[in-house]
Amino acid sequence: MNRFDVGDPVVLREGATNTLGRVVSVSADGTAVEVRWHRRPGLEREVTTEPSAALRLAHESEEGMSA
Repeated sequence: MNRFDVGDPVVLREGATNTLGRVVSVSADGTAVEVRWHRRPGLEREVTTEPSAALRLAHESEEGMSA
């Protein structure tokens, strides 16, 4: 299972392309992650709850945004 920390840059593992968000919170058991999206069609600036298995840490080359 992935472990994420608040502030980590993340992208969706599959499906939508060109996504990028930052972790807002993580459930106590680490299975659910709240993400504020900076790039996700239709959800820019929105916060969604995603299963941790659906996310991965963004590589530096994918970020292109300020912390």
